[in-house]
Amino acid sequence: MRPLRFWIGLVLLTLGVFGVLDATGVLGAGSTIDRWWPVAIIGLGLGFMLAQRRISFWPSVITVLGVILLADTQNWATGDLVGPAILILIGGAILAGFARHRTAAHLEQHEPIAVFSGAKMIDRSEHLNHTDVTAIFGGATLDLRDAHIDDVATVDAFAMFGGVQVLVPKDWRVSVGGLPIFGGYDDKTTGNGSLPPDAPLLKVNATAIFGGVEVANEPKK
Repeated sequence: MRPLRFWIGLVLLTLGVFGVLDATGVLGAGSTIDRWWPVAIIGLGLGFMLAQRRISFWPSVITVLGVILLADTQNWATGDLVGPAILILIGGAILAGFARHRTAAHLEQHEPIAVFSGAKMIDRSEHLNHTDVTAIFGGATLDLRDAHIDDVATVDAFAMFGGVQVLVPKDWRVSVGGLPIFGGYDDKTTGNGSLPPDAPLLKVNATAIFGGVEVANEPKK
């Protein structure tokens, strides 16, 4: 997930810098952005596959979509490629619908990463130390209720135009903090006030960009 976050941060930083240069008259960046913005989509798809360490369906669709849009902005084709790109996206959404709700057994060996879909993972680690969860234009659930913490563990939760839910046992202390950008995070656990100071502690580092991260003891109904 770190390569994915790095790419998103790099894209936002680059757009901001080009915007400042364009606004101050130092560099006419508008035409450059208009021609090369699909590279951000290509990098997003490749970043997903790098984070997952495998070639998977949705990241492949995103990468192909980015290549088609780049070809259109660079005038590499004689016809309009935007329409076919939209058809690819819609077709991919329909096909992905058959596999959106993957089973926990299938996901136990992978970090939950949801893009334009839903993902759920049940982590039963005997000595949980650290894990990640990501949702972009989708929803991801990380179920830690069967996991065990020796002392302290951390979760890096990233939500961008999507939502992340982390489920924890009632006998865990929870500390939630992070970076909300037009988004937020919320601790809805019930046991913190009555738990002993030596109870296992889960630290959730939440990054929410137009999205939300929630820590709770029970799933949403």
